Amino acid sequence: MLTALYKNKVFSTIHYTRDDLTVYRRDSFQCPHCSGDVKLKIGLRNVPHFAHLPQSQCMIGKHHESPRHLLGKKMLYERLKGRYPIVEVEHYIKQIQQIADVFIRTEAEDIAIEIQCSSIPLADMLSRNQGYKSQSITPYWLLTQEVKINQNGLVYLPPFQQVFIRYSPHLHYFLLLFSPENRSFTLYTHLIPVSSSTFISASPVKISIEDFSLPFSISVSTIDHRYLIKNWSQLRSKWIHNKLHYRKSKHDVFLKEVYEGGDTCLYLPLFVGIPVFPHALHFKSHALEWQYYVWKDCMKKEKYFTMDSLEQAMSKRLERGHLEVRPLPMVSLDEGTRRAVNQYLVLLEAMQIIRKAGGGRFQLSVPWVCPDTFSSFEKHQHDFNSKWKHILKKV
Repeated sequence: MLTALYKNKVFSTIHYTRDDLTVYRRDSFQCPHCSGDVKLKIGLRNVPHFAHLPQSQCMIGKHHESPRHLLGKKMLYERLKGRYPIVEVEHYIKQIQQIADVFIRTEAEDIAIEIQCSSIPLADMLSRNQGYKSQSITPYWLLTQEVKINQNGLVYLPPFQQVFIRYSPHLHYFLLLFSPENRSFTLYTHLIPVSSSTFISASPVKISIEDFSLPFSISVSTIDHRYLIKNWSQLRSKWIHNKLHYRKSKHDVFLKEVYEGGDTCLYLPLFVGIPVFPHALHFKSHALEWQYYVWKDCMKKEKYFTMDSLEQAMSKRLERGHLEVRPLPMVSLDEGTRRAVNQYLVLLEAMQIIRKAGGGRFQLSVPWVCPDTFSSFEKHQHDFNSKWKHILKKV
């Protein structure tokens, strides 16, 4: 903790230098929450702070804060103080019994910043969010864990880190990482899922803490939008081969559906499994899976189909567990999967795969026949690539 009670008044270490604090080393301090004694620690490595005594039963004291967490709170407070009417560190909200790492009152809203250094259950995050919102406070979570980039330049995000993904019309789906020790943030924007845990991203942007403010904003001109979509075909093929190699069709729902649909996984139309941006990220299932069900349940089955019929088909697949949606508690956007399907239709129409038939209906421009030879598939590949290159030029 950075705050304690001293002679019945709130005392915070962030307002003093180490030399100043040595004067208080032998004084008595109490925890603001349990009223138990806490010890002032003034080290050379970590931020000066208060720690509960070993025998303490305080719930706050049981959550040992890392040096990174303490440093992050101190740094954000120093950056934001004076810029808003009220900025407090370790602000206790009595009505919900929660402590915001940093509390900010702006002209538009109250904001509670939570700095997350370790993984916690999603249910705990949702509960804290609900608590803040019940008090008309906007929660803003900052992740400090490092992100891995694989040899292909793809961003690897385990499930917990994906929870911190946000959405902006300008940045699309993005992830903001806080690095207190480097006094900076790293921003990954325009995230496009390649698998359940890997993503294409625009080039990461470094942001100095001196440039950080809330609500968060950044100039779009500073972002490099050169995607790795040019490698999408290889990534799509790799996913199919891994699926066939590591899964047995009789146990894999998707492979079984392809087989029962009279299709061949290796020869699926190339317009099934294309990158749909930005909202495809709402699907945790691979693009090949959810787009195949769009194809099988509606496009191939019915002469005419509508957005409503596609949405009903997707809902049934989700109910059966054939598809998964990615949990995005930091995204307030509604109907994410519907938006993704709608954007898929826009792409198909631009490539002349489908056409409007009036009355909100669509139909295939040319009936699809699954190739029975590789040479037939190569012809389809040539025709598709010429249309796809035209789409990529607009990205």
